[in-house]
Amino acid sequence: MTRSEADQRARWLQQNDPSRETHRFIARQRAGDEWEVARVEVPERLRGGKLTPTLEANPRPSPADDPRTGNERRVPGLPGGLG
Repeated sequence: MTRSEADQRARWLQQNDPSRETHRFIARQRAGDEWEVARVEVPERLRGGKLTPTLEANPRPSPADDPRTGNERRVPGLPGGLG
């Protein structure tokens, strides 16, 4: 089998195989110019699982108002003008 024949056969097998989620078909070279189709198991962590739903990003709430009085905000030093 030539390389192009092996590639074509691997693509056909991949499309028509019921276990295509867990296995892949690839063309690999044997001794000399001979090619063959190999079935390779895909590790579970690399399998394409179901996609998770996306979460909508909402705007953040505005920061809370400063609870200090106007005089406390204007006086320098510690909070509440204690410094």
